[in-house]
Amino acid sequence: MSAPAKTPSLIVGIDLGTTHTVVAWAERDAAPGAIRVFPIPQLVTATEVEARPLLPSLLYAPLPGEAPADPFGDAPFAIGEHARRRGGEVPGRLIASAKSWLCHPAIDRTAPVLPWGAAEDAASLPRASPLDASARILAHVRRTWDDAFPDRPLAAQEVVLTVPASFDQVARELTVEAARRAGLSARLLEEPQAAFYDFMRLAGAEGLDALLARSGGDATVLVCDVGGGTTDLSLIRVARGAEGRPVEVSRVAVGHHLLLGGDNMDLALAHLCEPRLVGGAGEKLDPARFGQLVLACRAAKERLLGGDAVAGGAPAGGGAASRGNDPAGGGASSGGTAPAPPDEAPVAVLSHGARLVGGALTTRLRREEVEAIVLDGFFPEAPRDARPQRGRSGLVAFGLPYERDVAITRHVAWFFARHAPEARGPAALLLNGGVFRARRVAERLAQVIERWGGPRLDVLPHADPDLAVARGAVAYGLALAGRGVRIEGGAARGYYVGLEPPAGGGPRPAVCVVPRGAKEGSVHAAAGRTFALVVGRPVRFDLFASDDARADRAGDLVPLEDDRFEALPPVAVAFDAGDTARAAAGKQAEVRVQIEGELTAIGTLDLACVEVGVPAPRRFRLAFQLREDGRGARAAAAEGGAPGGGPPEGAQGGLPERAQARPPAGAAPGGRRLDEAREAIERVFGKGRPDVAPREVKNLVRELERVLGERGAWTTETARALFDTLAPSARSRRRSADHERLFWSLAGYCLRPGFGDAGDPARVAAIAPLFAERLAFPQEARSWQQFWIAWRRIAGGLDEPLQVAIRDLADPFLAPSEQRLKKPKGVKPEALDDLLELCASLERVPAGRRSELGAWILERTWTDRDARLWAAIGRIGARVPAYASVHHVVSPAAAERWLDHLLREKWQELPSAAPAAVQLARRTGDRARDVSDRIRGEVERRLAQAGAPEAWVRAVREVVAVEEAERAAFFGEGLPVGLRLVGE
Repeated sequence: MSAPAKTPSLIVGIDLGTTHTVVAWAERDAAPGAIRVFPIPQLVTATEVEARPLLPSLLYAPLPGEAPADPFGDAPFAIGEHARRRGGEVPGRLIASAKSWLCHPAIDRTAPVLPWGAAEDAASLPRASPLDASARILAHVRRTWDDAFPDRPLAAQEVVLTVPASFDQVARELTVEAARRAGLSARLLEEPQAAFYDFMRLAGAEGLDALLARSGGDATVLVCDVGGGTTDLSLIRVARGAEGRPVEVSRVAVGHHLLLGGDNMDLALAHLCEPRLVGGAGEKLDPARFGQLVLACRAAKERLLGGDAVAGGAPAGGGAASRGNDPAGGGASSGGTAPAPPDEAPVAVLSHGARLVGGALTTRLRREEVEAIVLDGFFPEAPRDARPQRGRSGLVAFGLPYERDVAITRHVAWFFARHAPEARGPAALLLNGGVFRARRVAERLAQVIERWGGPRLDVLPHADPDLAVARGAVAYGLALAGRGVRIEGGAARGYYVGLEPPAGGGPRPAVCVVPRGAKEGSVHAAAGRTFALVVGRPVRFDLFASDDARADRAGDLVPLEDDRFEALPPVAVAFDAGDTARAAAGKQAEVRVQIEGELTAIGTLDLACVEVGVPAPRRFRLAFQLREDGRGARAAAAEGGAPGGGPPEGAQGGLPERAQARPPAGAAPGGRRLDEAREAIERVFGKGRPDVAPREVKNLVRELERVLGERGAWTTETARALFDTLAPSARSRRRSADHERLFWSLAGYCLRPGFGDAGDPARVAAIAPLFAERLAFPQEARSWQQFWIAWRRIAGGLDEPLQVAIRDLADPFLAPSEQRLKKPKGVKPEALDDLLELCASLERVPAGRRSELGAWILERTWTDRDARLWAAIGRIGARVPAYASVHHVVSPAAAERWLDHLLREKWQELPSAAPAAVQLARRTGDRARDVSDRIRGEVERRLAQAGAPEAWVRAVREVVAVEEAERAAFFGEGLPVGLRLVGE
């Protein structure tokens, strides 16, 4: 027998921050005052190791020939201070803000997309996914801890890992997975709560009592945590305790996810400095050197703002909390008076092609400039009824979807008004984050809130914001062990499953499965809401979250309203039929289930389908679909006016008959007519029928339209049901040339665009092997045409290996003759124009090969005036992909070369010229994707001259969302009814 598991002897708190990672710890039976910070060993130069309390959350990929020491097994990256220094010296080799990338929905967060904006030809550059980068930082922490405490390995301790309170469930799941990959099992804690735990640790019982005395026995505390990547807002209520407890503390509300923090301030300063460095009007640094500039501005900002604050205010024991206009704690500091900050600081980046010695571009930042940008841009005056501006995007870079309105004060006002509508202002304010080291920044936010007209503001002292969250995580662990006050609160959001819209119109309904405020470990069932599911088939549930203060209970039906609900990635499950004979007979078996939800002890959401009405009910966990499978630009099967859904990622199981969860009252799609349509397909493609005439084969589509109506009106559910009838008879396509042509025509049409339904990954996986078999009647040009069209129609569901395999087959027939690519034996494809359109639609092929294809097509435009060529180039070079993760976009340099040629064309003779120009020059706000201002200006002028729609001109001039019609146009035909594409 194995030895019983030992109770962890230590509690370890890890703040995996955007900028720094911090580790604190304490003995499990220690008092809260005994918490210590673990100095993390790290490379500080290429050869020197030093243990420091802050580990920069950065990964640097050394240059070829560079050989830094690797005492911690971090290769092929260096992690920590040496990474920060070298990343500021060498452009394009630093991975920063991995935590922010974890919550970016438009990329595949499990794909090696970082460093963002790296050159396509940088084949030797190590890359990592946001998930992998986070796991590598945590693995460094684990290895260094284990070296320091060999008898107390980190994996054997109770680990508390902090996350932004606004992290959605997907980002939380990814954080847990990063810890698992690093060999750790961690419990999650919201960062604002951690900061308040640290305040309570320092204040003690006397400090909390003094806070209550000053606020009349009930204090609403606004926690504002401005980190490197996010602004996190929480409301915490402190009240006199009941049943013998001296005090009760509960988290009342959590703000929306705001990708807004110190990184945005660094970007604003970089935009200020950039014209001074490059000189010429309109000139810009390339993405790699702009990244250097951002790091240099961060260092300057920290020097210029970091020295004048007394953020380490005295602990609030004995009522010594700071008051009103004294946000820094009445001038008291636990670490002595900090030195005065300098009046200015240098900012330097390497000039193009320069080496480390000489050739640098330099400028200087003055303290008043930094204060003006930070105070006026990020902390402007904002009345209590202020709302964030929802206009065009401002500061965007490196592919991250930063918040459109950077005024933190407006977000604070809106948050407080939503969650405390009856109060003019909070009783107390707790500030956390390095930006509040600057006295003027802390004072500005306090002054803005005081002007709302609420009670006199009690600004609570914060002792070192860099360390507070990690220490607070340990204090939370101690509170769980009974050594301190615990913050209650439960789920910050309620969770809902979307149902089908009402037949007569109106808002789409949803059923509450986990109410807001649900306690950890409490299981909630949507009572009275039973779903009928087809077994053995993947089923998707559209999931929504709301932090609205309304008190919904599990099982309540509510209308989905855009301003109250946030769409999450869907959850999926595949039930095992459990009756092979019944499944083999093609009969549907259904189970009736209820949905149960639970906020787990580690801080994640657990949803499951549980059978009802049976003696031994089965329980199937609903897993969040986290991988990118076709929609960097998210697609969802959304019927009716529901808020946009998240990406329906890869489900598992066989070819589904139905892919949507539905209440038991729903009928099978199409009913009798669908049965008749299935019978028509079975007659042609089923077991040999002597009474099927050749003309019946040719007229199958016409017969299906007679039964079901015109193809354009077929719903997603109907189209997939037809595919599921056709696919098992794929071998029958070899009966005749007409069978083969019709099979590919119908299969591609019914499965288009290859995603959007829970069962599509399984469908695509079933049909994918047929590509290698190609055609049984290769002499038929029309069959080749339908073969290529079918694969183009479902391209959005094809993974990268299959897309690359298609290109491997196609390239010898599409490349210029001088390339001398060897053609495969026995393959003589026809309909090469359709093959070209297929290859142009393969967005997951590596960007370098897609650029190569674009160059081949461009060469053809010199002698061929076919408008389809420029349409293909526009697809290949689009700045916003139709379905793939944005890291697949070809380089701006390639797009600019193609635009240079397109601008010389006679657009009046090329109907595809203007749409292609918009795709190539569309502004995204991402420096790694956008073409230069000069080229974009030329395209804008040319579009205006050509009389292009104003929406096209605007898409080139400024950052605007991609319209659904634009995405649908990529696929060349209408999408199935009920399927709509949702942008980034």
